[in-house]
Amino acid sequence: MQLLTWLVPLLYAIDRALRLATISRFFRRPLPPAPSVWPSITVIVPVTRSPNDLRTALAVHAGLDYPAPVQHLFVCDLGDSATQALVRDVIAAQPDWNARMLLARPAAGAIATKITKLQTALPIAQGAIFCFVDDDVCLPADALQILVRYLQVPGVGAVFGLARYTAWETPWSSLMSLFVNAWALPSYVPLSYLMEPYTITGHCFALRRDHFAAIGGLSGMAQRVDDDHELARRVRAHGLRCVQTPLIYAIENRLATAQAHHAQFRRWFILPRQTMLPQLTRRERALTALASVGNLLPPLTLILALVRRRRSSLTALASCLLLFFGSYAWLDRRYLGGGTPARRWPLLLITALLTPLQMIAASMGEPVILWRGQWLRIRRDGIVERITEGDA
Repeated sequence: MQLLTWLVPLLYAIDRALRLATISRFFRRPLPPAPSVWPSITVIVPVTRSPNDLRTALAVHAGLDYPAPVQHLFVCDLGDSATQALVRDVIAAQPDWNARMLLARPAAGAIATKITKLQTALPIAQGAIFCFVDDDVCLPADALQILVRYLQVPGVGAVFGLARYTAWETPWSSLMSLFVNAWALPSYVPLSYLMEPYTITGHCFALRRDHFAAIGGLSGMAQRVDDDHELARRVRAHGLRCVQTPLIYAIENRLATAQAHHAQFRRWFILPRQTMLPQLTRRERALTALASVGNLLPPLTLILALVRRRRSSLTALASCLLLFFGSYAWLDRRYLGGGTPARRWPLLLITALLTPLQMIAASMGEPVILWRGQWLRIRRDGIVERITEGDA
């Protein structure tokens, strides 16, 4: 036990050092050269009523810096007149902007699925590149240029970026923001060095139009909610690669209650458990597990401290926490814009010590999630079954 007490913080120090070194190297790599002729782009944004600042997120698109034509398609629900009015205002504020609002008819209920909205836009999409962006994403001005540079590399089929969360109004929003900001870069970037990415981050990704058509586009995906995982599988099956780019974009994800936080957390882990993990090879599963082990070390030191109640155990716990806080401070300042409010830093204790245990708990149990006010059962093949609240 004494040996374990000191071994855990040593392993965690090695884990943090390797992750931060990998991240630093990743962002120092030069971008691929610019194409001789920049291709045209269609940006498709499925828009759904939400507590987030839709107006700001959508208006950002008008300021994207790209040296070729860009078509923007915002797809709203047919019955959501409030969101439609907001989108009209955003478009009207930029008279020279090539932007258009489309309406999607839901197959059931009042809200059309994301796939339905994307399929509504595809028939009028004109660009040589398709870029899909969620409605809570605020892209930096050079986002499209970064994505296209990587997409022009031979053999690349899909490109995607990294999220930083920016909602700090409530403790629940803050916990979700800290989870993403503390775990995304230290997880996704090192994993991309161990193996080719087997999925894409669905917030913002891009494909060439011809590749999108060759892999079947969104055909057969009407009843799925794992469009990002399924597209990645199709890209790889076609002999193309999914590539993690250094694009970092902001996401505002407002959560008012503990219930909303729990529902989203559970959704994030049930979906890959049901739809992605069964498709991975043994090597991919092993490397993913190996890359995740380090996240469990701080909770392990907490358990040892509670069981042993000795100075050495408390010192080991404090060492792990200093490493966690120090690495987060470096990431926050260097890559995430330093946006974490001082009043939310104490919540990092929960992120370091309890969130890994919450991740395990969230990924267990019945494959039922709450999404956009609807209870859904997720089958192993990725198909969604709508169920009533009572059945859930």
